[in-house]
Amino acid sequence: MATSDFDTTPEPFGETASYDSHKQDITGDSLDEPQKQVASDIQPDTNERFVEHAVQRNGSWLGAIMNIMCISIGTGTMNLPKVVSRVGWFGIILFMLMAVIGWYVGVLFRRAMYATPGRRVSSFALVTKAAFGKFGFWFATAITYLYCCGTALSWIIVCGTQISRLIGFAGGHLDEKISMTIIAVVMWVPFTALKTLREITVSSMFGVLTAFFTVLVLAVTSLQHRYTDSYHAPEFDGAPKHEFIIGKGIPSAIASISFMYAGSVAFPHVEGNMRKPQQFGWMLFAANTLVCGAYLLSSVTGYVAFGDQTVSPILNNLPNLAIVNAATIVIVVHCVFALPVMLVSASLELELALGVMPGILGKKKELMWRVIMRTVTMGVLLGIAIAIPYFGQVIDLVSAISTTVVFFMVPVFCYVKLLGWNKIPKYELALCGVLAAIGAVACVWGLIDAIKSLETAVELGHG
Repeated sequence: MATSDFDTTPEPFGETASYDSHKQDITGDSLDEPQKQVASDIQPDTNERFVEHAVQRNGSWLGAIMNIMCISIGTGTMNLPKVVSRVGWFGIILFMLMAVIGWYVGVLFRRAMYATPGRRVSSFALVTKAAFGKFGFWFATAITYLYCCGTALSWIIVCGTQISRLIGFAGGHLDEKISMTIIAVVMWVPFTALKTLREITVSSMFGVLTAFFTVLVLAVTSLQHRYTDSYHAPEFDGAPKHEFIIGKGIPSAIASISFMYAGSVAFPHVEGNMRKPQQFGWMLFAANTLVCGAYLLSSVTGYVAFGDQTVSPILNNLPNLAIVNAATIVIVVHCVFALPVMLVSASLELELALGVMPGILGKKKELMWRVIMRTVTMGVLLGIAIAIPYFGQVIDLVSAISTTVVFFMVPVFCYVKLLGWNKIPKYELALCGVLAAIGAVACVWGLIDAIKSLETAVELGHG
């Protein structure tokens, strides 16, 4: 059966659908939208590449929440206390604001997916292609891959360094390079074995549970072992300081926080697996609320305990305790389960772009090239992790380069382009302009700060 970039959506009551004719609830979801999607034939020159991206509506809203949360909650909980120390208590406001913005741009992006009457665009890159042609497609594919690979890179770094640290606590020694290599090989197995998000909902659920356990341990332990004269981070001598707002840290903080909510690249795949896609808006709101709660819990307690002395990851602020070590092990396990959710989304985009699909290559060649491409990806990430093993600085750099674009700019630009200026209320156009401007400032300013911070880390030999 011939297929294309889009999935045809049969129109209700024989009417022609449009943005204006669809009823909208406050989540931005169409109340009339049919739940069943079938393939459509509108681009015969490339249609065979998109066979694997036909939607399979057999997932629950709970499974979708787990996928979104597994992408969002994780190692970021160990970096965000440091982010708060750069911006002050104002960071709490930023967390909540960014959660709302993340939900809003997700709703806008989903509207862009259905902007063509009767059809559903099936991936992040294809939405961008529909809006901006081939340039948009390749740009989105590259930025998606950069974002997802950057996230995975930070996971390899934090897992490798913390495993080495744990072994040191036990009286042994394992070089961080070897530790990172081991963890990368372990992560490689599910990454190459699993093809779609539909296959990893169970691992997503496990990943979320382990992340929440870690958040609770970090919060409780931080408050129990806050700064004292007898125990504190080695590089600090005085009592910690707390400030309400540090203006110069706001742009880079926005970039770093957007890193935690920038799940737009996976939204089409998650939505495509939902049995009731009209629940997407509510699902995303619930997921972002839970994510924000977890971030606030770890960040507020970390900043209360250590103030401007907070380091990244915050595990390095904490003493050698059994519960902290258990949390470290759990976060490592979480990363192993979460990495497929993140990298499978990116790999699907790249494999689609390059035509690595059974409909083109056949099942055996598709499997061979999928394993080769994903193995090369993991090998490159491992090499970079060994070369620059600085967790916080890597997250800041990836945030500035990619997530500000994925989070603020691409969803907004695609929405406006595909829906049309004349069909969008003026207040919403103004809001989209504000979001794009914030993203641009955070991108440039955050990139400058991230490069300076990485240079310092390389000079000092530690993050």
